[in-house]
Amino acid sequence: MEIRRIAPTDDAAAAGRIVQDAYFRLPDYPRDDEYDALLSDIDGRGDEAEVIVCVDEGRIVACLTYLPLMVGEHAEFDDADAASFRFFGVDPSVQGRGVGDAMVQWVIDESRRRGRRRIRIHTLESMPGAQRLYERIGFVRTPEHDENWDGIIGLAFAYDL
Repeated sequence: MEIRRIAPTDDAAAAGRIVQDAYFRLPDYPRDDEYDALLSDIDGRGDEAEVIVCVDEGRIVACLTYLPLMVGEHAEFDDADAASFRFFGVDPSVQGRGVGDAMVQWVIDESRRRGRRRIRIHTLESMPGAQRLYERIGFVRTPEHDENWDGIIGLAFAYDL
């Protein structure tokens, strides 16, 4: 298992499908054509974000978007000392094998290497598995930063580095 930045030779469409499918599997996921397309648009992430993948036996099995700085259209927090990640999905065929933990650990290590002071994220209220993962790793709830996007609740978490 290798965690790294997506390469030009990688199947970006497959990485995007993993993220999109992770959201589509959520109970009561509120489908929205524009956001659904954004989930899988790996090439459109912009210069301020980095797409990170987990490759296992030559196949992309997980993907997330890493924001080393809170700038650009994907930044959800106003915190000059923080990094973030979003658009996170793990292929169901490898769930339970520590892939999610390893991806988040990559973010922690990279954020620390870049001198960030904390990591801030939102996870949807309908993602209890993700919430358990983040809390197990050491993220703490910061409800003062929760969001309500037209009835879709984003629960805020932070990890101090």
